[in-house]
Amino acid sequence: MTVALAAPPVSTSRFQLRCAGRADEAELRALLRRSLIPGDISVTFEREPDFFDACVIHGDTQVGIGCDAETGRIVGMGTRSIAAAFVNGMRHDVGYLADLRLEPRHRNGTLVARGYRLLRQMHADRRVDMYTTVIFASNQLALGTIASGRAGLPRYDDMGVVHCPGINVRGRKPPIAAGCEFRRGSAAMLDEIVDCLNRHNARRQFAPVHSVADFGPGGRWKDFAPSDFHVAVRNKRVVGVAGVWDQRRFKQTRIVSYAPHLGAAVPFVNALRRLTGGPRYARAGEYLRYAFLSFVAVDDDDESVCRALVRAAYNDQVGRDRVYLLMAVHERDPQLRLLRDYSITPFQARLFCVSFEDGAAAVAALDSRVPHVEAALL
Repeated sequence: MTVALAAPPVSTSRFQLRCAGRADEAELRALLRRSLIPGDISVTFEREPDFFDACVIHGDTQVGIGCDAETGRIVGMGTRSIAAAFVNGMRHDVGYLADLRLEPRHRNGTLVARGYRLLRQMHADRRVDMYTTVIFASNQLALGTIASGRAGLPRYDDMGVVHCPGINVRGRKPPIAAGCEFRRGSAAMLDEIVDCLNRHNARRQFAPVHSVADFGPGGRWKDFAPSDFHVAVRNKRVVGVAGVWDQRRFKQTRIVSYAPHLGAAVPFVNALRRLTGGPRYARAGEYLRYAFLSFVAVDDDDESVCRALVRAAYNDQVGRDRVYLLMAVHERDPQLRLLRDYSITPFQARLFCVSFEDGAAAVAALDSRVPHVEAALL
């Protein structure tokens, strides 16, 4: 659910920093469309047709914006979201910082520092004592500024590498036996599915705390149906789940350009895929065709069950309009091993735990559990 902010605006000679409201919705989407994420494949992350409706998956979301004082145009933004997560095995409200965008001509100024002053005002509600954020490896600007420990910024503790590969959807692969029965999820199974998710997530740091209501009409997991789950059952007990989440009705990735060595190959690869019946790669200007491999949870991290579930999810996507299944897995997570079964397009990021002075003790108390990142929430 998206909530309004009580933090007062911060005025400067050239910019006004304030909390966004419904009247800013169209301009927020426009800024996302203008904000290029560079790399070998340059993209924009968009939220069509409604920015605020897309925010529901992050929990209670607050949007800070920087506006040109003369034109009123939004030139920068960032979001602060709050949701229940597991910390040291216990339910704990945790913040999430995301969607930092700043028009290029303002990146060498003081707008970032002023934006963090607004974040500090938001943080004064004391709803959380720590935040997580993910910075993609290609975003050297962010890694070199906001995560650098500069004076006046909150503390960024590096929690390690997160692998965010695209599993290339090609031909079907042989099913994997794991001594289980595999079913598709249903509303009748939700209680058991949620119990399995929470058993698994309690063993991870920062993993979501799920409820049955999250998967119902108007729930947090927008456009995810119980039937999107693949479920492993052993001795009449749900012992593992894996979901496939298509968010393209409210959240998109647009291809802006390919690096020359990739762009030259796309027409040839697409010609081959037309012959083989595979999905073609997006051209520049088109949306990427993908879904997220989400909510992967297995009792006792049983590798055979995890591999079998992911294989079932993968095979179910073959022949659909998908080029990739995207997932996220921390470098210490045993789920990382299952990627060896597939052709992948690699992508990496770094996970940070962010805190102000009042959160130092909570961050220091974090135990050694493997951090969790849900690709669908990036």
